[in-house]
Amino acid sequence: MMRGVFVNLLMAFLMTVSSGMALATGEAGGRRPEWAVPVDKAQNLYRIAPDLYRSAQLDEAALPLLKSLGIKTVVSLRAFHSDRRLLQGSGIRMARVKVLTWHIGDDDVVASLRAIKAAASDGPVLLHCQHGADRTGLVSAMYRLLYQNWTREQALDELLNGDYGYHALWKNIPEYLRTVDLEAIRKRVDAP
Repeated sequence: MMRGVFVNLLMAFLMTVSSGMALATGEAGGRRPEWAVPVDKAQNLYRIAPDLYRSAQLDEAALPLLKSLGIKTVVSLRAFHSDRRLLQGSGIRMARVKVLTWHIGDDDVVASLRAIKAAASDGPVLLHCQHGADRTGLVSAMYRLLYQNWTREQALDELLNGDYGYHALWKNIPEYLRTVDLEAIRKRVDAP
């Protein structure tokens, strides 16, 4: 009987802690309102800003949706895969920055943000990698930090808890966000 009481108390405690954690990360009431807005969860497609979207690897079925969103350019962060065939004849331009998830550095971030900035003058941009979680999450976080005045804590919270599928294996990504020299990156991105 004591064992049953103990198990019930333990379960109640775990549920309380779990509920508190969900509230702390915004899960209980849904997504935090400042996080990217879901557009199509099957594609892990979210709107970061009025003219900037993020997603996982695209497939042919996604093209009508991209066109309906007015996407003019896709910026791919995939190092070993190109969207050239997929986008051929679609009217959507392609930019590619080959980023290795395990070795992301300032040059990768600067090139990615420059590609977004250059493409944005023509209309809405979609940023993606394979899963739309890790490389895309890092570049999205850097966009938030540099152009939307988010704090590092806010950007990390969205990266880790935003339900994009971040893989904890890539510990280098949150570490990069914690230590990157934001002003040095901003100057390099904005340099002619």
